[in-house]
Amino acid sequence: MQTPNLTAKQESIIHNCLLDLLESHSLNNPSFLSKALDSLIESRGFGIEMSGIYISTDDDYENIPEYLKTGIAFEFMDDHVSLPFGEAIACITNWCNKNNQTANASINSKLKALQKKFMRAL
Repeated sequence: MQTPNLTAKQESIIHNCLLDLLESHSLNNPSFLSKALDSLIESRGFGIEMSGIYISTDDDYENIPEYLKTGIAFEFMDDHVSLPFGEAIACITNWCNKNNQTANASINSKLKALQKKFMRAL
């Protein structure tokens, strides 16, 4: 899957956002990456303390950052990257492949659902 041409800083923001979601956990959640993917499938954003993935089609307008007009945004700390839907899903999919997350059947099925829903937007 072809990813968009990103600067090193943009790649770093996306990597750190997804890594933070993967490695952060709570008593009932071993990782928040799966919950974030579920939220995107349902066209809702998802955020934790330092990271978030937001989508312009969220029904809750308060959950859409001002800078996000169309597509999906990745936030880490105070930095963000906004991409069109298809490019964002390609970035998520490629990141999961590089970080061995596609071996997890649940993550893999969520990635397929996201691709089916958004890749036509490429």
